[in-house]
Amino acid sequence: MQKIFFFDIDGTLAIRGVIPESNLKALQLLKERGYLTFICTGRSPFYAQSLFSHLVSGLVTCNGRYILYQGQKLHGEAFSKKELLYYQNKIKDLNAGAMFVSDEVAIPYLLDDKQIQEIQNEYGPSHIQESIQDLSFYTFDLFYHSLKQRDTLIEAFKEELVINDHGGHGSCDCSTIGFDKGDGIAYLLNYFDIDRDNAYAFGDGYNDQAMFREVGHGIAMGNAVEELKQKATYITDSIDCDGIMKALQHEGIV
Repeated sequence: MQKIFFFDIDGTLAIRGVIPESNLKALQLLKERGYLTFICTGRSPFYAQSLFSHLVSGLVTCNGRYILYQGQKLHGEAFSKKELLYYQNKIKDLNAGAMFVSDEVAIPYLLDDKQIQEIQNEYGPSHIQESIQDLSFYTFDLFYHSLKQRDTLIEAFKEELVINDHGGHGSCDCSTIGFDKGDGIAYLLNYFDIDRDNAYAFGDGYNDQAMFREVGHGIAMGNAVEELKQKATYITDSIDCDGIMKALQHEGIV
């Protein structure tokens, strides 16, 4: 029976882009057994591809809205022009900034020079452009200047977005309530004709609750937020204590 596994990146599979040796071994074992494995992240397609595409079958990026399989784009849920303008205007009114994510590039919006330099350092200058013309956008990161402003953003967007803070460092990724990680997973379960009982998701953040909604096995890392642990079918150890491998052993996979 075919099984499929979904892994959040930050705090689940990797720490600041570095995958612990135990997690690399876990991915290799799943590959050897012929199982499907997918990254499932709020990160951009080009970021996930550059670091993880050689390790997994495919990528669910942009919090579910952009899916690749074997290196090819399988599905994209782009914002309409009306939606994009709405978000731009609301971000401007809230005196915040953003980074809008397209297929191969990201566009800074109302970011200062320091913030632009930071995203160029993280994603590479070639992936950061200035023009928003003639591009499709699938998600955006919000940027704030204080924790008070972050909390204001969370409240202002609560009917539209699940905002996942990047550790209090001035930015957060946004999962749209209309199409999220769970919807991306549902698309793939239908595409491969796999039952939810054979689907496993590993996560640690607020936006990972959407993953657990669609799978039979929702596994929260020991370092996960409490809200996610409450929805998990199993709580494993933390990322730096072989949590993924221990969970796969508990589930009888390896």
